[in-house]
Amino acid sequence: MGPVQSYENRVENQLPPDEWMRTTYYWKNNLGVAANRVLFTVWYSGISSEIVQAYVGGVVNTLRNYENTMVPFRAAIEMHGLLELIGFFIITAITARLAWNFWKASGYLILTSFQGSEIEKRGFKRKLKKYRKRIIELLGDFAILSSIAVLLIFLAAPIEAYVSPGVWGYFDRFVVPAYIFLVFVALFYISIFFVRFRGWEMLKKDANKLRGDIKSAFRGKWVPAHLSLLMFIFFITITLLAVFT
Repeated sequence: MGPVQSYENRVENQLPPDEWMRTTYYWKNNLGVAANRVLFTVWYSGISSEIVQAYVGGVVNTLRNYENTMVPFRAAIEMHGLLELIGFFIITAITARLAWNFWKASGYLILTSFQGSEIEKRGFKRKLKKYRKRIIELLGDFAILSSIAVLLIFLAAPIEAYVSPGVWGYFDRFVVPAYIFLVFVALFYISIFFVRFRGWEMLKKDANKLRGDIKSAFRGKWVPAHLSLLMFIFFITITLLAVFT
């Protein structure tokens, strides 16, 4: 038997040739991944799944199977990825924020249980009540944003089945348009996440809060956010061990 050729790894050779069957396959697979991220929110499943997907889709799939046609492959992926990836990014972001606040509220509950004086207990009970309200608000945002994300992922499936393979063939023949398209895709992501939604400012704000929480830990002062951080490290470590070992 001869060596496996690169074209044998193409999507049309891995899935049924009928576009409708591919569409239903993508719906089942991609919406199943989205549901997994939503159902296991408190375990930071969104971020964990994103790490696995980046490794499998980026390192294993692209570099190993499509090394000679990497740019056309990535450009074709982004044809439907503009909808699909944004949908998954939304789910990852909202599940991570909800998980962080869930564990932070749990931290307040633990502190309330172990406080000695009645004044301290009342203080932490007020903060816990505030965080319960915060989680209820986040659940509303979670429902709306998750629905939008699922819709985007749903709409991406027929594009992936009907359009992306043909675009891939075009980019295989003409590589320069693939580079140009990827540049526009990068500019689109930058304009949405870092300009329109001021993602860089939000990242800096969260980083400052996290730095303050870490300093509190080194000073021996336990704060509720430490539980969120510990759970984040715990579940991400499990994911990394599962992927890279």
